[in-house]
Amino acid sequence: MFNLQSNSASSSRYSLPASAPSPPPNANQTKRSSSYLSTGFTNLSISGIGSSSSNNDLASPAGRGGEMNILDRPINKSRGVEVGLPAWAFLFSEIVSYSQTRVDSVADLEKRLSTLGRESGIRIISLHLLRAAQTSNNKDPKKEYRLIPALQFIHTQVYRYCFGKAADGLEKSVEGDDEYMLTLNNPPLTQHISIPKDLSQLSCEAFSAGIVEGVLEGLDMPARVTAHTVPTDQFPRRTVVLIKLDRSVLDREEGLGK
Repeated sequence: MFNLQSNSASSSRYSLPASAPSPPPNANQTKRSSSYLSTGFTNLSISGIGSSSSNNDLASPAGRGGEMNILDRPINKSRGVEVGLPAWAFLFSEIVSYSQTRVDSVADLEKRLSTLGRESGIRIISLHLLRAAQTSNNKDPKKEYRLIPALQFIHTQVYRYCFGKAADGLEKSVEGDDEYMLTLNNPPLTQHISIPKDLSQLSCEAFSAGIVEGVLEGLDMPARVTAHTVPTDQFPRRTVVLIKLDRSVLDREEGLGK
């Protein structure tokens, strides 16, 4: 398991080894380098001064060397592509470790993780709407404006897209009409992270909460989303993602009618 070390003076840090100084280039190397740079700038010239073969290569979808430019790839080609959980967990553990060295408290660390998740959520909903527009050949793709369908969309499709399965539960809070809860019995994102005792209040699922907040923002439903660890005997890592909606969302929902 990835061990999340506490932010103390004894924390280990990675350092890059100093590289030996490279010898100065000789005259022939300098000449070849200058010639290469000159040719490269000529081929990339906007005015089309470069050779016709180079310009044709750059204009083709495959680009130079026959490789497809990432901006020219069909946007639906990557639909359904999955990343292994070990790679996902390793990347996330490094994100947590990196963020930990740049904050002074647990609250700041959770806020930083939430901000990163929010940025991801905004991009996820943008990609979903763009794919929906291409699939339906509609310039104005269907976008959820009602609250309950939007929350069900997050509970099922967003979580399945991000983590391979839907969330375990979606409930309305009994304490207020503006609060809803997503339940995760075994959060896949943090199952390989061990929290030390001095950081017991930390919930790394703040990143997942940020994703939910970003998706809601992309659906024009501003909300404050936080993650809370609520363990049970059966699920010691059980997490509740609390969604507190902005008042404007409830006013709009009331105007649309129930």
